[in-house]
Amino acid sequence: MVTAQAKQSIAAARRDLAFRAGCTEHEIIVAEVKAVEWPDSSLGRTESAGQRDSQPTPGYRLVLVAISREYEYHADENGRVVYCGRRRQG
Repeated sequence: MVTAQAKQSIAAARRDLAFRAGCTEHEIIVAEVKAVEWPDSSLGRTESAGQRDSQPTPGYRLVLVAISREYEYHADENGRVVYCGRRRQG
C-alpha cells in the first residue's frame, strides 16, 4: 500500500521529471516505490554531504519511466524529492 507521504513524493517527482523529459505527467509511469531509511538527510546523495543532518531519515526510492527511460528519485517523508539521474539499462 502506498502511503499519503509516498503519494506526495511521487507527485513531486512526476512534476520534476515531466519538466526534465519534456513530456506530460500522465505519460510518466511509476515503476517502483520502495520504502527505505536513508542514513542521513542527504537521502543517499554524497554531493550533499556538507549540508546533512546525521539522523536516519525514513523515505522512499522512486523509479519513474518517461519516454522509455528509467529515472531515479530519492525522497523523505516530508515530500522533499531529490533527482538522482537516469538509470543505466541493459
